[in-house]
Amino acid sequence: MPDKAEALGILLVLLPGFASAYLVQLLAARRKQSELDKVVEALIFSLILYLLTLPFFGYSLPIAWHGGDGNQPNTWQILIVWPHLLTLAILAVVLGALYAASINHNWLTTPFRWLKISERSARSSVWNDVFSDLKGFVQVGLSDGRSVIGWIRNYSDEDETTELFLEDAAWVDTDGNEFPIQGPGILLTKSLGIEYVMFLDSGGEESSAEIE
Repeated sequence: MPDKAEALGILLVLLPGFASAYLVQLLAARRKQSELDKVVEALIFSLILYLLTLPFFGYSLPIAWHGGDGNQPNTWQILIVWPHLLTLAILAVVLGALYAASINHNWLTTPFRWLKISERSARSSVWNDVFSDLKGFVQVGLSDGRSVIGWIRNYSDEDETTELFLEDAAWVDTDGNEFPIQGPGILLTKSLGIEYVMFLDSGGEESSAEIE
């Protein structure tokens, strides 16, 4: 088989798994991975995809090649099995989306926590874990002593950045007086120094959930 056909065959074998892995990176907030971790994960995805599809396509790869006849021994005919390739593409998207959802919704480690085997979360950090589960009205204390209240709209994935965007926000002074912020909301960045986030009910009273 010519070198170009070999390269194409290897690409078609590996591409579905790498596509799934890329989709997971795009959709899920997860712990940092080394380059080796990413490659191994993509290879595992490829293995899963081929185990799912090979029984339905005669246990053959989505690319085939045939040598030339006696008159043209140095020619090759490359055949791509398009139904197999299309099936792999669809399943790559489905597998990547399901795996990303399992990370975002913490399905991955739920059975192990239920069995008391582990207490670890599949999410990237405690920051992400809390904001994935708790929404609503919050009061945020800043390092300079000020505080601001509002509705959580967006939050950073990592606790290293600790950024929040609050809608319908207002500054709160030490006496509890509120000063509404004119506009859609306020973006609290890491440079402001978030000291704590208190989750409140819609009436402004404290709830039992608080992180520091």
